[in-house]
Amino acid sequence: MDNVLHKKDIIKRVEERLFDTNTKIVIGGNGKVYKRKYHLKYTQKIIMTVLTAFFEVLAEVIEKGDSATFSPYIKIEPRKKKGYNIYSRETMQYYSTKITSMNRFKSACKYLAEKCDVEK
Repeated sequence: MDNVLHKKDIIKRVEERLFDTNTKIVIGGNGKVYKRKYHLKYTQKIIMTVLTAFFEVLAEVIEKGDSATFSPYIKIEPRKKKGYNIYSRETMQYYSTKITSMNRFKSACKYLAEKCDVEK
């Protein structure tokens, strides 16, 4: 609990999840074996399989109480919060996911703000 997993750790876990579930990703529709990487065609099914495994790994990380950091993009962590139940009139505690944007997304928002100011 309270561990921080970085991008490398998450990628390794996604790779393990794809390998453990025996999800075979076939590249190339005609049964041809491509030898050069510029011939690879990533289909929507391949991308969906990888993204599903990625989000499942993230859910497992959050369930354990750990946080995940993708260094230039985002940080995802579970946070304990207190609330008030209006029906039973008692306080309660629950967990919520906090997603913090990092440098790359902040610079993208700055760029968008500058772009919108120029167009006006």
